[in-house]
Amino acid sequence: MADLIKKLSEKPRLRLALNTVLTIVIGVLSSILASQIMPEGKLTWSLLPQVLSFWILLVVSILWFWIQCSLLNYDEDVAKFSDDAHCKAHMRRTQLEGIAQMIKNDPTQANLIDCKEFLKKMGVK
Repeated sequence: MADLIKKLSEKPRLRLALNTVLTIVIGVLSSILASQIMPEGKLTWSLLPQVLSFWILLVVSILWFWIQCSLLNYDEDVAKFSDDAHCKAHMRRTQLEGIAQMIKNDPTQANLIDCKEFLKKMGVK
């Protein structure tokens, strides 16, 4: 499902189409629900959990909300990399994780790394 969200996030026209379709579906289901809980023009809230359109609307609304939150998370992750400081920090973290993994796999490699020189190359004081 994460791959689907990633593909969807990278195609703005597809995002727009999905958003539009789900919004229309929710609107139509809302109208159907309103007509089902208003027999003879009287609003009867007790009918709400008894009609199928309510449950379909609930599922579609939850799906729509989840998709929108996933797309927002993707956009926020991308936006972080517009900041130079975040990019540098991410690169440092990746390098440190790589070295940590290398040492974890072969502890004898730890002696081959000059930590002061490594941190100096990364710009850490």
